[in-house]
Amino acid sequence: MELKQLEYFLTVSKLKSFTLAAEQMYVSQPCVTTAIKRLEEELGIQLFIRNKKTASLTAEGQVFSNHIEIIMNDVSKAITTVTELKNLSSGSIRIGISPVTGVSVLTFLLAKFRSLYPSLDLALCEEGSLSLQKQLEEGQLDLAIISLSSDIKQIPETLDVISLGKQEIRIALPTYHMFKDKNKLKLSTLAKEPFILFKENCLSQKIILDRFHAENVDPSISLSSNSLQTTKRLIVCGAGISLLPAEALENDQNFSSIPLDPPLYIPFALASKKNSHLSHAAETLVDFIKNSLLNE
Repeated sequence: MELKQLEYFLTVSKLKSFTLAAEQMYVSQPCVTTAIKRLEEELGIQLFIRNKKTASLTAEGQVFSNHIEIIMNDVSKAITTVTELKNLSSGSIRIGISPVTGVSVLTFLLAKFRSLYPSLDLALCEEGSLSLQKQLEEGQLDLAIISLSSDIKQIPETLDVISLGKQEIRIALPTYHMFKDKNKLKLSTLAKEPFILFKENCLSQKIILDRFHAENVDPSISLSSNSLQTTKRLIVCGAGISLLPAEALENDQNFSSIPLDPPLYIPFALASKKNSHLSHAAETLVDFIKNSLLNE
């Protein structure tokens, strides 16, 4: 049974004529007649009562017509929906962003992409990179912009990643702090300071703690938060200092942004589940990000 046969059948039943149906569908009458005859043979029933001028539905034909109209309407809706997805006039992308990557130029690119394709729905999930990796693996997200460990062996084998660059991590101090005018600082100098760090589901927290341990510093962690805005407010209020992406501190007069000695950089990447199917919309976003960042 073919869709074309069903189209012929519905057209004949509507016009009550094989001749008129053939004219409307721009085919020969024998083509329509043969298609309907084969359909009847396949079903084992007679669909039309034929005479010289008209063709009316049999009782079985009427029942068949009622069901086929529903099916063909659903097929038409499905074709329309798929066409809209192909043309990027509808669809959604589930994308994750971590606290560290959320302040990168990528957020600007997401806003630009949204303006280029206003009919697409960008559903953002803000979590730590480790949580985002798990959600990718479980199929809850299409894409995620995540932090990476400098050790490539740490990248899950279940994910495909496209490296997008790196972010400098700096010491964030309130403007009244005694070290506010320093050109750079070693972590050992800050050993007695209370720190506000990201939570355990954030890979950058592990990277930062590894840096502490490498310099034989046991940090005093007073608070944990994955919200940059909350962390910054806590710093201003004197609850502690933090290590934040340099971009999160740019042009903010409430903070002193001090480079680490030696500097600390955290790589970031666009990740997706390996061997998973990406929608046309998601593939378009991947290409947009790659062309914007990697071909500059």
